[in-house]
Amino acid sequence: MSKPPYFLGLPMWSNRDWLGGLFPQNASSKDFLSHYSNAFNTVEGNTTFYALPSEATVANWKAQLTPGFRFCFKLPREVTHTGHLVNGDRLHQFFQRLSPLSDFLGPFMIQLPAAFDPSRFIELEYFLTSLPEHYSYAVEVRHRAFFNKGDEERQLNRLLMNLNIDRVCFDSRSLFSRPAKSDAERDAQGKKPQLPVHAISTGEFPIVRFIGLGDSAYDEQYLEPWKSKLQEWIAQGKYPFFFMHSPSNLDVPYQAQSFHNYFKDLDGWEPLNLPEQAEQLAIF
Repeated sequence: MSKPPYFLGLPMWSNRDWLGGLFPQNASSKDFLSHYSNAFNTVEGNTTFYALPSEATVANWKAQLTPGFRFCFKLPREVTHTGHLVNGDRLHQFFQRLSPLSDFLGPFMIQLPAAFDPSRFIELEYFLTSLPEHYSYAVEVRHRAFFNKGDEERQLNRLLMNLNIDRVCFDSRSLFSRPAKSDAERDAQGKKPQLPVHAISTGEFPIVRFIGLGDSAYDEQYLEPWKSKLQEWIAQGKYPFFFMHSPSNLDVPYQAQSFHNYFKDLDGWEPLNLPEQAEQLAIF
């Protein structure tokens, strides 16, 4: 199998709304990851942010995976959102538990809360330099001081570049570009951060988390610049990870397929293995 030019995925692999679409209509939830990994080559591992999976769960995940697949697991919230950043027993247990998936690990995502401000920079530096060197990482900051193109942001970017750690690019422009038209959109606007988009890569594996509205025609104006940016990173020898979200995530697998088709002329590109889109999901 040739190495793909980039990695494309969704925020989850288990969604019953995808039955009859991404998944066969009669698919069992225990097989969702298998079906998902036959279509996409990466996924956001949000589940580890909330709880450490059991050894049996990790083994079950591994048994379902297609070669070349990559998880981008989030570090536990007990590490990133409670007190100070500490590389202690909890984080050691986290890495040990996921070690059977070593061949399927993309960058670990270190999502910091909005309250994590530049005054804690030394704490962040100490934490990042203490992490196991044989893994890759990406940091997602949410405090606005890290987006003002001032000294705080430059200091952060220099640190990440020196450590070859990427900075997660969070793009929610489409989501917030108009008033919500559904409960799902209102819920998403209430939960997702609204931050400036800084399309910067500070490491080998740039990560983009795109939060659209799930309307392909409308989202395209915000997706178009990312096509050029991904091509730029790929030409530089980087391997971007692009994750596509929408408020309901119902049609997002097929929206991702349309996005993916733009890159069909790149070396290593392969079509997504998605079933034909059902009529009720016809969004193009």
